[in-house]
Amino acid sequence: MLDELEYLLSRLTAAQKQLILSSAKSKTFPDNNTLQKIATLALNISSVEALITSTQDQTQRARIANAND
Repeated sequence: MLDELEYLLSRLTAAQKQLILSSAKSKTFPDNNTLQKIATLALNISSVEALITSTQDQTQRARIANAND
């Protein structure tokens, strides 16, 4: 599960980076659609990061519980 989440995080981050770099190269201010995509990607990245952290915490707690048995 973590592998899939990390792969998703990588793709989301790459997509956001590409949009930001494209916007930076442009001589004009990014259009609202581009800004919305960047913001939406940021929210999704945060959600996936939180899920990864939660999953890692659960895995660690399970290992500790198993070690104490």
